[in-house]
Formats: sequence, C-alpha cells, structure tokens
Amino acid sequence: MEKSWKNRLQEYCQKHNLPLPNYRIRQQSGASHEMKFQVEVEVNGRWYIGQENCSSKKEAEHSAAQKACTDLISNNLEPDPIEQTHHREDDSIQHMPAEYADIERFISNMVESFSGRIRKIRPPLDARGKYRIEITGNYRYCDNIQRHHKKNQVYFLVDPINRVYYQRCHDRDCQGFQSAKHKIPTTQTSDIQHEANSSGKYPNHSN
Repeated sequence: MEKSWKNRLQEYCQKHNLPLPNYRIRQQSGASHEMKFQVEVEVNGRWYIGQENCSSKKEAEHSAAQKACTDLISNNLEPDPIEQTHHREDDSIQHMPAEYADIERFISNMVESFSGRIRKIRPPLDARGKYRIEITGNYRYCDNIQRHHKKNQVYFLVDPINRVYYQRCHDRDCQGFQSAKHKIPTTQTSDIQHEANSSGKYPNHSN
C-alpha cells in the first residue's frame, strides 16, 4: 500500500532528526453539515499551506503534508539545521568572517542598489552551515511572487562554501517557500547589475 503524505512527512522528519510535523487549522467555513477546511503544517519552523475547501480536516491535513513533501522531498531541499529556529536576538554578528567579505559585499551591493540594507547576520552553529542575512529597507523582492512585497521583509540563507544563496521572506502567504539556489559570482559590479536586471528586482515592482 502506498504511504500517505502524512506518513511520508513524518518519516522525513524522523530521518532528519526534526520535531514531528505540527498541524493546525488555517481556515474553517461553511454550515456544520458541510464544513470546509484548510490546514497548514509546521516543519522545522517553516509553515506549508494546504489547499482550501477540503471536505474534512483529515483531507486538509493530507493536503498540507503533500505541499510540504513536494517542497522538501520532490525538490530535494535539505532542512535548515534546527538551530536556525532557535537563534537568540543577541546571536547576530555585524559581519561575516573576513574570508567571506566578498560574499557579504555582494549581498549588500545587491540590496543597497534598491534602497535596502543588511539589518543583521546570524551565523551558523557549524562550519558548513548557512548564514542568515536579514534585509531591511525597500528591498523586498520575493522569487515566489516575482515582485517586491509591499511590507514584509525578505532574508537570505547564504552557503559560503558552495557560494550560493537562497531567498526566503517573512510574508505569511510565502511561509515554507525557499527560492532556487542562486550562484554568488566572483566578479562584482557587472554580475550584480545583470542579476538585478534579469530578475526585475526593483523596489517599484510592488503592485
């Protein structure tokens, strides 16, 4: 018998030593004899939203689990280390280590070109982890909606070893989203401008 999406998601969490999935009702509507549900599930601090208007809570939970599995398993996304969700406010640092100064400069130049700036940098707790770079100001470009958010900020997960970064954001509708990986070039000015032009990452794209 084929495993259910909920079982697959639970096995994924167990395999990666993560807390078990946390399900909760996001929307509930309709008369008592024809209730409709939408459920979201939390996996390692990220929320995945299932389909609307499911005919039962069980069906809604399976829909949310399917969404999480699609992102985590089908796309081969490795979960962030658990410590990512347990950083204290004072864990942040002013700058990345000196050997990664060009990477920090790349991110800084990219967002400053569009009235953004680095607000804080959170270091990984192991040598091969990802740095979390929080962005403030007008730079709110989200790969999920292909434009800038009007209010909610974005952040980057930076893998300095492989010189790639991923974009995420704090918008509720984008919870659980992680962009495809973007390469960090070794040359600065022309590559930054090329990436900005090709992706449309401009602050006035916020309608």
